[in-house]
Amino acid sequence: MKILKKLEKVKTFTNQSTVAIGNFDGVHLGHRKVIVRAKQLAESNKFGIITFEPHPRDYFLSNSNPFKLTRPEKKYNMLKELGVDFVVELKFNQQLEKYSPEQFVSKILFKNLGVKNVIVGQDFQFGYKRSGDFKKLKDLGKNFGINAYAIELKNSRKKTISSTLIRKALENGKIKEAKDMLGYWHRIYGEVVRGEQRGRELGFPTVNLEFKKILIPRFGVYSCMIEILSKKFNEVYKGVASIGERPTFGKYEANLEVHIFDFDHQIYGEEIVVSLINFQRPEEKFGNIEQLIKQMKIDSELARNGISSHRLNE
Repeated sequence: MKILKKLEKVKTFTNQSTVAIGNFDGVHLGHRKVIVRAKQLAESNKFGIITFEPHPRDYFLSNSNPFKLTRPEKKYNMLKELGVDFVVELKFNQQLEKYSPEQFVSKILFKNLGVKNVIVGQDFQFGYKRSGDFKKLKDLGKNFGINAYAIELKNSRKKTISSTLIRKALENGKIKEAKDMLGYWHRIYGEVVRGEQRGRELGFPTVNLEFKKILIPRFGVYSCMIEILSKKFNEVYKGVASIGERPTFGKYEANLEVHIFDFDHQIYGEEIVVSLINFQRPEEKFGNIEQLIKQMKIDSELARNGISSHRLNE
């Protein structure tokens, strides 16, 4: 899959192609419906994605809390696995912000890319101040020989799917609701960093991950599954995770700590992926260490029982 960033050099690759437009954060089930349809429309020609960097929300609200469900490189890996031929990464800047719907279609879709088909979600909006919708896209496309198609983004239960709704579910600890839209358990990727070894001292050794520019789910304790992205480890492990600021120890910076069941290996520097399965309880401040240890035992037992019948890719 090619990542194309310089518009003046991409037409030889994208001419007469089919493109889907969107940010594709999380590559959820709605996105996958769009990609499947794009592949069908493309027939034997190439098909790809038009996305924006930075994300428009980052551009307009640069000081807001991290909100992305996936880091760009993980998003691109998922798109590649779905057979996408290319991603056109448009630089979202002051010039692009002010493009009218007419300019977006004529300059980008027609002149720079030369696309044949474009597909979007039913609620698609584009152009300056989001002044264009799908009807506008379809009408403008006719002037340039571009066919426009829209897909309703709903799951099998006819419920609307969107990255915004997934973020809201995760922020409320509604993991199964998020999974029903994503099509997979929400994943947090990261490199294992050295912590303060406090978990080991308490009898519950943990691996620690830092949140880096991605959405932080609701603070609390979760059952989870863990993959270590190294050839040395090819199992899927089960465990219990804590997301929060560790108030019992006076720490107030969000991180992720995971106690992996039946695992006794040093994996500092390894990249792992933690899939959240169930929200067990909110973060809590304990009066003493004994109370914390007692609760950690309860949390671990609940997690073992709660995920005993789950599989990672169910």
